[in-house]
Amino acid sequence: MDLAQRPPYSTVDFKALAKADPDFKQTWQACSGKLDFQDPSTLQVLSKAILKVDFGLELSVPDDRLCPPIPNRWNYVSWIQGLLDSTAPSYSNKYDPEREATGLDIGTGASGIYALLCMKSRSNWTMCATDIDKISFGSAAANFAKNNLLSRTKMLHTTPSMPLIPLEALGTQQLDFTLCNPPFFTDSTEMERSLSGTGKATGPNAICTGSSNEMVCSGGDLGFVTRIVEESLVLRDKVTWYSSMLGKLSSAKAIVELLKSHGITNWAVGVLDPGTKTGTKRWVVAWSFGDARPRNSIARPPGGSFPHELLPFPTSYNISLPSSMIGSAAIDKLNDQLSTLDLVWKWHTATATGVGEASENVWGRAYRRAYERRKREGQVEMHANTFDKKAKLAFRITVIQLAGEIVLEWLRGDDQVLWESFCGCVHRWFKQT
Repeated sequence: MDLAQRPPYSTVDFKALAKADPDFKQTWQACSGKLDFQDPSTLQVLSKAILKVDFGLELSVPDDRLCPPIPNRWNYVSWIQGLLDSTAPSYSNKYDPEREATGLDIGTGASGIYALLCMKSRSNWTMCATDIDKISFGSAAANFAKNNLLSRTKMLHTTPSMPLIPLEALGTQQLDFTLCNPPFFTDSTEMERSLSGTGKATGPNAICTGSSNEMVCSGGDLGFVTRIVEESLVLRDKVTWYSSMLGKLSSAKAIVELLKSHGITNWAVGVLDPGTKTGTKRWVVAWSFGDARPRNSIARPPGGSFPHELLPFPTSYNISLPSSMIGSAAIDKLNDQLSTLDLVWKWHTATATGVGEASENVWGRAYRRAYERRKREGQVEMHANTFDKKAKLAFRITVIQLAGEIVLEWLRGDDQVLWESFCGCVHRWFKQT
């Protein structure tokens, strides 16, 4: 399987894993197929087996440091990949093997797992990795070296007084993304209550071997990610996408509210649910000061798993085609209408998809009248048929003949009203037919 496009985990086939990995096979047979997820050695063997079999990675973690459940970690990395792919400057909305990206793993931990997975699955990605814990820092460096990835990693041993995103200390001007698995608990008492299952209907899925540095900080996950938000307000577009995992739904909701309070209108929410006994549901919130808009499937988790009022504005709009428009008629209508507007439009016949950019509301009645007058007077300059980074709206339109519908996607822009106006305009073209 191509690691660059490996899907998220929904389950782990332990029987198949036992056949593929001799060490895990011994553990599997010793427990007669009933893994003890409260046993640290079992979790170590399982994580190492998944990494080796599914990713070709070797892992070593000290006994007193967090051994990461791989499915949840990979699902976060996979979500970040989808976020970057769907907001690519090329508007491709798919994996580009040539695209380079640099990320930062804030608090990489003893495993360095997020950086390992990012670099192993995307050959043109490089990673920065920070940690305040000396033992974890050394262990992560050893894991990068063991997997021949140290040369693609820029590491920094930080101190509590340093920024969480220390661009200057890293010697880095720009980052494409950040990842973070923050300490979830406010103090040791909260951690002990959570890990023992106190106050919960069921106990924890698996034992946690994390140290206090990895699991506890002032304010817990909400306090830690609030610091990231505050730093982002200063750094702004020096990082394309800021992101962090959160251990509690309440924390994820609070972070989105915080982003909104600061006027940030471009954010995405992900729900990580690996569906395995070693995994626990987590949430991811990402935000950007840029205007590239991620696709709905990335930014808006389905099924009511996150409060609707805290989700970003939809970036997809579907239009059902009238019976008279089934077939090539819809494509002809679309191209005919768009060709009369003062915008850049490129149609790709093979995929029945087009991408366009507009500098303003060029479909409005007043603008169209002025535009037609300028054309008659010979004052209109022809578009160079190239996309402009200063455009206020970029969009994709796909005609899906079998479904009898047109799908509009918001690719770039920070004007929600402009996007809605364009959707209404295209809808009217087909409603009036």
